[in-house]
Amino acid sequence: MKIKLLITGLILFFLSCAEQQKEAETPKETEGMHISVHDDSTDADVNISSKGIHVKTENGEEADVSITKDGINVKGKDGEEANVKMDANGSMDIKTKEGNTSVKMDKSGNMTIKGPDGQEINVNVKDANK
Repeated sequence: MKIKLLITGLILFFLSCAEQQKEAETPKETEGMHISVHDDSTDADVNISSKGIHVKTENGEEADVSITKDGINVKGKDGEEANVKMDANGSMDIKTKEGNTSVKMDKSGNMTIKGPDGQEINVNVKDANK
């Protein structure tokens, strides 16, 4: 579950950094937009192009992220790390090496999250606003 949250968080972080880090872009010889990301724990180079998003950290770890109308696919050096499929109702099926997770959302925005261990977590929108 931690890796799923980490991957989702990284994707959202990198997408949000695209607008905030425009001044940090350095021209490269390949196509796309390059962004250097610096935080307390690591530095990374993010290349956003028509082929997807490629992330390379200073310690040599790499990942390719492709975003389509059907979902998000993350591949590392060792193959597929995570696959997130989304439908029009906001439900998601998340597949990782650790197992599968499903997120079902009703019309009110309430969610039921079922983890790889079979445990279900219910998130009620009314309770979240307190």
